[in-house]
Amino acid sequence: MTTMEYDIIKVGGLSAALTSLANAMKKYAEVNIILPRSSFKVPWRKVKEKQYPDVRMEIFDHNGVKVYTLSNVILNETEIYPEPANEKAIRKIDEFCKCLHEVVSEINFDIVHMHDFFAYKAMDKFKEMRKPVLLTIHRLHREYPNWFAGEKLALEKADYITVVGESYCKEDERELFEKYGDKVTCVFNGIDTEFWNVQKSSHPNVSRKERRKLTLQKYGLSDGVFYVYVGRFDPFQKGVNVLLNASKQFLKNKEVRMVMVGVGDKKLENSSKKLEAKYPSKLRVINKLLTKEEVRDLYSSADFALIPSIFEPFGLVQLEAMSCQCIPIGSRTGGIKDTVVSYEDNEEKATGFLVEKGDPKALLEAMNKALVLYKGNPQIMEKMRKNGRERCERIFQWDVSSRQYLDIYKKLLGITLVHNN
Repeated sequence: MTTMEYDIIKVGGLSAALTSLANAMKKYAEVNIILPRSSFKVPWRKVKEKQYPDVRMEIFDHNGVKVYTLSNVILNETEIYPEPANEKAIRKIDEFCKCLHEVVSEINFDIVHMHDFFAYKAMDKFKEMRKPVLLTIHRLHREYPNWFAGEKLALEKADYITVVGESYCKEDERELFEKYGDKVTCVFNGIDTEFWNVQKSSHPNVSRKERRKLTLQKYGLSDGVFYVYVGRFDPFQKGVNVLLNASKQFLKNKEVRMVMVGVGDKKLENSSKKLEAKYPSKLRVINKLLTKEEVRDLYSSADFALIPSIFEPFGLVQLEAMSCQCIPIGSRTGGIKDTVVSYEDNEEKATGFLVEKGDPKALLEAMNKALVLYKGNPQIMEKMRKNGRERCERIFQWDVSSRQYLDIYKKLLGITLVHNN
């Protein structure tokens, strides 16, 4: 599996998805991950290392997954995607491809599973080695022309393509993916419901309200109905500007609590800090990456998770929240729409609220509606929490995804798989 992110070498959801998939897949296949080191200190057990003319390769064992990291001056840039991304990040991606050419012949593998396009300039090498290539699209990057050119090249050369979200594939990017006909299918991401579990939080044996009080106290806020945002401060995808616009009115008029967590665009970070300064008793902004355990504590205590994405091929935030019985308020787009059952659409089976993307007024209305329901109909909130957890347990499991990928691997290798059900 080729990637730019894995485990603690991360910016966002790609790492979480790939780490969980690799852990689930190791039951069915020997999993090898290869990626740039990006100067991260890693806790995995080191097996060996080798210096090549242009790159140093280190091999680690991470709970039964073999991880290869590649290091040189460019690949050790501390930013995984150096800015400006269309110039510096693509240079790093191209360097990764060049170094793959140098080392890949000494790695034992049957198939290449590319997670996004990052190995696109090594695809001819894989073909020369007669190794089939499965390309999984976690998201496209139209905002960066050099990236998107690489993505189109990878789509052309891949033997098979999967997309992590059905709505993203068949609606948002239908015109593009239709070009590749029957070599495209959808395989949903999953959620580790064992990890994303209130019972694994720091305060599992207290009521949710008491847990909320303790968590807010940790971040310097008094208790109150609690809204949380966790994600990149991304001006193109995540809708942070929409959230900030809605939150100005919401924090002004309502006695609520909000925590925003993430790093990224400096203008958005600065705007969020200005809002925090205006409402210091209601809002806390954390411009750093938290551990998975810290995020789990937030979802296990927050009442609502805010997911205002402009587009979202799949997204894990809504599943992480629902798995921890936190109710998502998200955009009606892509994977959010695929995974969240909106209260507006089905009150009985609802797991959250969906609103039109890119609309601060619609988001504000949903935040207000959620607050009214929370105060006036607590039994509805409790049912939505329960529905969300059950939906994650029933449908969105990584073992289901890994078995679907395994079928595709076998198909590409010319082997018929018969599941032992």
